[in-house]
Amino acid sequence: MTCNNATNIFLLGLASSMKTDIRTTSIDQQNTMTFAYVFSVTLMVTFGIISNVISIDTFRQTSIRSTTVGIYLLIYSCCSLFGLIMLVCRLFQLIDSLTYLPFFFICNVISGLASIFTRICLWLNGFTAFQRSLLAFEPNYIINKLRSRSIALKQIFCIIILIFLMHIHELICRVTLPDPVAPGKFVCQIKYPNALLILNQIFSTLHIFIPFFLHLLSTCLILTSISRRRALLHRTTYWK
Repeated sequence: MTCNNATNIFLLGLASSMKTDIRTTSIDQQNTMTFAYVFSVTLMVTFGIISNVISIDTFRQTSIRSTTVGIYLLIYSCCSLFGLIMLVCRLFQLIDSLTYLPFFFICNVISGLASIFTRICLWLNGFTAFQRSLLAFEPNYIINKLRSRSIALKQIFCIIILIFLMHIHELICRVTLPDPVAPGKFVCQIKYPNALLILNQIFSTLHIFIPFFLHLLSTCLILTSISRRRALLHRTTYWK
């Protein structure tokens, strides 16, 4: 059997990477590894689903979802729940008897949606932190505008559309390939041309940097608000 040199193991999907790892081990250990992978992922996802269902039941209360932070937390919990369900569906790739068409659907649709909703959750997490930091300031025209429900809903809508647009290239470049270590089986891989690979690296950096920046900005705003209140209380400068 010859190795498929075009297969980049670092661009394999999660389930395909696990499957390749299982198939490259000795036969007597494959069942144990399969159980370990499926059990660990299922356990984490189960706790995540229970947590998100409870969160959705909490945040859908009128008194909570009437606030901007409540709206963000409700949408975040819904997106997180959907992403976890997509993650569970990806585990069906571990079934050896899976034919090409269902494997193709899981690779190109399910895995793509799981990636998209994971990134949406990252962004919503950052914007939630920013909205919470605004609560530390006295209301004024700008603060009230940023904290309005209509602005929050528009921001969430724009975030979701933007993340979907930033993943179009990934959805297009997802391919189902023959498994390099198991004839007749398949793996899910993302094959980018050089230009799209650079674009994907830029987008991946933004997906990490922007939520991080929002959390950093939120922390600075809260510290500024605390310092300002202490300064007014003790009649000193902000940072003294």
